[in-house]
Amino acid sequence: MSPLTPSPFHLVAIAQDSTDCSVGVWINVVSRNTAVCSKGAIVARLNGTNGYVFALHEATQTAEIYRLANHEMLLSKAWKIVLGTWHYARAELHGSEMSFFIDGVLVGSITDSESPSGFVGLAVQDVSSTKFDDFTITGAAIVGNVDDVPKPEVNSTIQTDGEVVLRFNAVSPYDYFVQASSSPAPSHDWETIATFRAKLDLGEVTVTDPVTNIVRFYRVEKVPCFCR
Repeated sequence: MSPLTPSPFHLVAIAQDSTDCSVGVWINVVSRNTAVCSKGAIVARLNGTNGYVFALHEATQTAEIYRLANHEMLLSKAWKIVLGTWHYARAELHGSEMSFFIDGVLVGSITDSESPSGFVGLAVQDVSSTKFDDFTITGAAIVGNVDDVPKPEVNSTIQTDGEVVLRFNAVSPYDYFVQASSSPAPSHDWETIATFRAKLDLGEVTVTDPVTNIVRFYRVEKVPCFCR
């Protein structure tokens, strides 16, 4: 493939949206493949090949809203997208009225009814690394493929030998990611210090972390897995 040829558009559908919904996600375009087309994006109302793409286009320093089927540009605006930096993208969809925001600032609004409903997801193009975090979707009738599960309770103690001990219950079929950070959510520098895949109920799990002079925050992320 020529280095000037944009790479394929890759997307993952996360939830079936309602007519009215709000979608938000942190996007970090970490590194490009080429200088032509480097995007992290929200895809809304995906129905077959139709739908709307709200892209943070780092290579061209623009925010774009366009049709997925034919790439018809509905809105393009110069926007500073910093490589390797987190930006918060949000789409507000209310019938044919749609508004789009980056870092809390309105990019623009469009009125369009060509694709009134469909899946919501995330997409990338022509990047070697893009990160997404804290995806949320709210609406009257959202159907997702991610379980709405409560976070496990974590009990912590400090041992006399200089370790923090974390304990929580792990049950099947979920993956657990024990993470630590020097700042609380909504930061994006969480370090995974332990992982568990609960094929069977594990009951209480214990994790230790050395005590340092830096304040540490802890969390356990619980996500569904298809463990066999």
